[in-house]
Amino acid sequence: MGCLKLCAKSLILLLFLVNTQNVYSQSDSTGWFPSTELYPLLEYDLLEVQPYSGIFFLESSEVDFDGVYIPVNIGFRKSFIRWNMLAMQFELALGAASYTQFEIIRFDKNTLRGGLINSDFKASGYLFASKGPHKFRLQLFHISSHIGDDYILRNEDFSLNDKTVNYEQMDFIYLYGFKNSDLYAGLGQVITPNTFRKRFMAQVGYQGNIPLKPKKDISYGVDIKIYEENEFRPDLHGGTGITFNKLGEPQINLSVDIYYGSLPYSTLDFGRVFWIGPSTRIFL
Repeated sequence: MGCLKLCAKSLILLLFLVNTQNVYSQSDSTGWFPSTELYPLLEYDLLEVQPYSGIFFLESSEVDFDGVYIPVNIGFRKSFIRWNMLAMQFELALGAASYTQFEIIRFDKNTLRGGLINSDFKASGYLFASKGPHKFRLQLFHISSHIGDDYILRNEDFSLNDKTVNYEQMDFIYLYGFKNSDLYAGLGQVITPNTFRKRFMAQVGYQGNIPLKPKKDISYGVDIKIYEENEFRPDLHGGTGITFNKLGEPQINLSVDIYYGSLPYSTLDFGRVFWIGPSTRIFL
């Protein structure tokens, strides 16, 4: 529970020890359903609640995978209240996502076959805080994983879900915002009382964009996660591409993605995997 205690202490510091000499210098104000959010999406975090999809050539250390791997994520996040306190801004938000994975594999010499591998579902609650370029995110989420019917029938795999991807987690991420990029790092802890999953995780990442034209940016980023569940071997996801903007706001991103690590979704164990291919993200 050491990481959980660290998250709690970080939140206490955030609420009570930041710039306390100015507690009463700023008038209180509260706003409902703000049009923008204090904390940016972690765009290269594969478990972020955002629309994302890709078509990847996948190599596995454990499974002979002759085809393409297609994750399709549907997600959203919405802040519903913002207020000022301790010379900072605070926000509460909710998020939800579905992470569905498909495959198109070679069945025989002249036949390709597609199917549903797995679906994961996530529900999240957030507390955001912001003071200048310093941004903080406390997240509490539940996630569960369910093997797809197509995978079960085609592989005659009727084993019970081992429940290692059914858990609740709390994590605390600090982000520093530069002019056109963000650097972030944090810790997390599985808080499910009787979990089948090892508890500790850590995360670090960097994301940014380079203005190319008024309606286009070059985007890039990397996200690294370390899970005790994966024997502390880092999972790395990175990409670079072009983001198309409208009225100064990003609308859609087209990238080339690379991933190396344990599968970020699913109860299936493919060992260590590598994938590369095109992806897209939509900014709601």
